[in-house]
This record gives sequence, C-alpha cells and structure tokens, in this order.
Amino acid sequence: MKFSEKYQDAASICFADKRAILVLKDRKERREYRGNNPDQLFLTAYRVDGGLMKGEGMKCDYAVYTETDNLYFIELKGGDYSHALDQLLNTIQLLMQPDIECPQSIHTRVVLSKLKVPGAWDSKEKKLMALLKRKYNGTHRRETQVIVENIL
Repeated sequence: MKFSEKYQDAASICFADKRAILVLKDRKERREYRGNNPDQLFLTAYRVDGGLMKGEGMKCDYAVYTETDNLYFIELKGGDYSHALDQLLNTIQLLMQPDIECPQSIHTRVVLSKLKVPGAWDSKEKKLMALLKRKYNGTHRRETQVIVENIL
C-alpha cells in the first residue's frame, strides 16, 4: 500500500491539490518551506505533529507526498538542529511501516530560525543522510529562515 493510501485522515491533510506553489509555515512564524510545483503535480500535504502522529514522541511538522511517489518530511525549527534530526529520524521510523511500499524517494528538510554552529556536521546528520541515500534514494537539506525548491 502506498503512503497516500495508508494515511487518508482528512483531519491530518492540510491540502491535496495541484497548486503551483506550496507554502508550509506555522502561525506567527517567519520560517517557511516553499515548494514550487512547475509540473502541476498532485500534492498532498499532511500535518504530522498533532495530525498523523499524536503522542508518539518526537515527530516532524509536515509531510508532502507527490503523485510521482516522492515523500518530503519537513521540520520547522528554532535553533536546535540536533533535536530536528531526532524528530525526522523518529518520524521516518514510525510512519514507514512494513505494510507501506517504499516510495521512489524520501527527502528531509529542516528550516531553522538560526544555526548555532554554521557548517557543523553532526553525527546524527550523517546517520540521516546515509539512511536516506542507502534505503530511500533521498536527500537532506537544511537552511535558515526559508527553503525554496522545486518539488519532484
């Protein structure tokens, strides 16, 4: 079963459509994830923390699933990058259950308000990047304030 077939709870879905630009941000916050959708793909954006996952420990803020079977996990964070990595790893572990077909790729994104030690490579970051590359054909990216990219 695909990710979108398993997770269909309307209360967890922020939107499901072919919008040209998707913007994910928390209220009264400046950090945001902005995905351009030039190919007009059908996108489903999920609220993970308090939506798909309630009370299961650490989890990221959002997930975006594309009709091309790509999955993005997005965390909007203050300055604790290490904690953001823990949240992403835990979210992948909990949501990617054995009954779900592995998507074509899984990508993780962290939008920080500030980065305490610019350019520092944390062992958790290396672990996440290795997992994404080896098992999920994915990538990891972190930026401060905003991430803008084309959705695959």
